[in-house]
Amino acid sequence: MRDEDILAFVKGNKNLAERGEEENKVEDTCSLEERETFEEVYPDEISLYEQRDAKSEIKGTSDTAFGIITTGIDPLEITETGARLTGYVNTSRRQEVRLGTYVLVPYGDEDLFARIWKLQYLQEFAVDDATEIHSRRMLQSNTTDEVDYKFLAYLDPICILYESTDMDGRLVRRMSDRIPRPNTPILPVTDKTKIQTGLNIPEEGIFLGHLSVGGELVRTHAVPPTVPYYLRNDYSMGDPLIFRHMLVCGSTGTGKTFLTKNILRQFMSENNRYHLRGSEERKNPCIVIMDPQDEYSQLFEDNPHITDDDDFRFRAEIINFGACKNTRTFVAKVKGEGYTGRSMAEQIEFTIPFEIVRNNSWLIAPVGMTELQYIGVDLLLDDYFKKAGQHTYSGFMDFIDNDVTRDLYVESGKIHESSYDGIVRRVKNRSLAKVFDQHARPIDEILGQIFKPGQVSVFPTEYITNSRIRDIITLTLMSLIVDNKLNTSGEASVKETPIILGLDEAHRYLAKAGGEHSRRLISKFADAARQGRKEGLGLFLITQDPQDIDETIFKQINTRIILNLSNDAAINSMKVKKEFEKRIPYLKKGQMIIQSPDNSDMVEIMGLSRCVVKHV
Repeated sequence: MRDEDILAFVKGNKNLAERGEEENKVEDTCSLEERETFEEVYPDEISLYEQRDAKSEIKGTSDTAFGIITTGIDPLEITETGARLTGYVNTSRRQEVRLGTYVLVPYGDEDLFARIWKLQYLQEFAVDDATEIHSRRMLQSNTTDEVDYKFLAYLDPICILYESTDMDGRLVRRMSDRIPRPNTPILPVTDKTKIQTGLNIPEEGIFLGHLSVGGELVRTHAVPPTVPYYLRNDYSMGDPLIFRHMLVCGSTGTGKTFLTKNILRQFMSENNRYHLRGSEERKNPCIVIMDPQDEYSQLFEDNPHITDDDDFRFRAEIINFGACKNTRTFVAKVKGEGYTGRSMAEQIEFTIPFEIVRNNSWLIAPVGMTELQYIGVDLLLDDYFKKAGQHTYSGFMDFIDNDVTRDLYVESGKIHESSYDGIVRRVKNRSLAKVFDQHARPIDEILGQIFKPGQVSVFPTEYITNSRIRDIITLTLMSLIVDNKLNTSGEASVKETPIILGLDEAHRYLAKAGGEHSRRLISKFADAARQGRKEGLGLFLITQDPQDIDETIFKQINTRIILNLSNDAAINSMKVKKEFEKRIPYLKKGQMIIQSPDNSDMVEIMGLSRCVVKHV
C-alpha cells in the first residue's frame, strides 16, 4: 500500500498537509468555547501548541545543530549521581564531533551545558556486515554510506545555565537538575560567556592558554574567536591562587620552559599587586627563578618574532607580553668557574658565607649520612660558631681536622670515633671550598637587591660543572626565603615582599624524604607551603618527575598544569579523572590539562604558539 493510501485513513481521511492548514485556521478563529471542545477531540495536537513558545526560541537551529536528543536507543534519565542522555548526530555533522566536545541542549528558558563522553555507531537496518562478501565490497568501493548507520553521542551534563534575576540578568550556573525533552536539538557552543560560565572559568586573571578539545581550539562567534583560560588572581573568593602554589610537569621537550616564561610574564603587570596579611598596602610581586639551563634571564628581552596580529590578539585577551626590563641576574662566585650569560640583563655577583650554615647544617652534610653523623655535625657546628672571630669554611675544616678536637669529642663520648671520622671525610670536600666565602658580596647582605617588588631575579647555575655546588646555591636561596618568611623577625625585604619562587627541576630538591638531609628540607618547605597564603609566598614548581615530589608538599599544590607525560608512575601521581588521564601520553607540544579545583572544572587548553618574551 502506498504512503498516501495509508495517510488517507488518518483523522477523517485528511492528509498531513490538509490537517496542518486546518489546525492553523482553528488556532486563529476558534472561540474559547470552541477551542475547549477541540481539545477534547484532539488532546495530542493541542500539546504541540503548548510547546510552541519554547520551540520558537530554538527555531532555525536545524542548520547548526549536531543532532537531536533521542529516546530511540536508551531512555532519557537523570539522577543525583549521574545521567543517561543519548543524542543522534546528523550525517552532515559527524566529522565535527569529537570526544570532549562541549554542547548546549536548550530548554527554552535555560540551557543544559554538557560534554560528549562517548561516541557510538549502530546499524540502521538489520544486516550482517561481518561477512567476507560485504568486506570485499567495502574495500573495493572504499566508501561508507552514513545513512545506513546511527551515529550516537552520549552526553555528560556539566551544569544548567540561566540568567539570574538577583544578579541583573547575569549568566550563572547550577547543578544539572532538569532532563531535556526528546527531539531537542544538540547545539555547538558559540558563545564565549556560556563556555566560561559552564566550565566555571574566571573571565579575567592570569592568562594560561586557550580552551581546546583534542588539540583543536574551541572557537566562538566572538573576536578573537578563541576562549581564554584565566587563573583567578584577585581576592573575591579568597587569596589569589598563585599563593596556593602551581606545578608544571611534562617530559623533556614538551615545552615546560616556553610555557613557564609565558605564565610568569603575566604576573609582571604594573597593575598586578598583592597585599600581605595584616597590611592593606599592595605591592607587585618579586619573581625569583632558579634557572638550571640559563633560559629565564631572557625575560629581560622582547621576542622579535611577535607580529602585528599577535599584538592584536594579546591586547584583546589581556595577555601581557614584551620585555621585563626590571630583570636582574644573580651569579654565584665559584672558584674556577665563569658565567658569560645569554641576556643583556644586569649581572650581580655574590658569595655564600659559611655563617649561613649555622642554622642550616644540612647544606654541608651530603645525602647518605647516618642519623648519628647528622647529630655530630650539628654539635660540631654549634661549638665552632660559639668561638669568637670570623667563621669560615676553611676555619671549620681546621677545627674538625685536628687531633686534639677529635680526642676531645671521642673520649668524652659525645661522638663515636667512627662517626667522627665519617663526618670529616664527608664534610671535607674541595667543591665546598670553591663556593663558600669567595671574593664577592655575601648573599645575606644583598637581600634588598634580590627581593624587590616588581623585579625578576634569576639565579643561573648552568655554568657550574659540579652538581653539588649547584645544589648548595639553590638550597641556600630556598632556605633564605623560607626562613625569613616564617620567622617573625625575618629580613624586611623578604618578609614584606610578595614572592613567587620558580623552582626548575623541583624533584631534585623536594624529593621524598630518604634521610635526615631530605627530612629537614621537606619539613621546612611543607611549613612554607602551608603558610604561603598568609606570608605571600607562592611556589611555582617545574618538573618532569612529579611522582618524586614529597607528598606533604604535593598536596599543597592547588593548580597543576600537565603536559605530555609518558611515565606511568608520573601520570598516576597526578590523580586526574580517567577520561583526561588517557589523553596525557598523547598531548601535543603546547597542549595541556589544567587541574585547579578552586579555579574551574578540569579542562584541556592550548598554550600560545608564540613566546611573549625572547626564547631561544
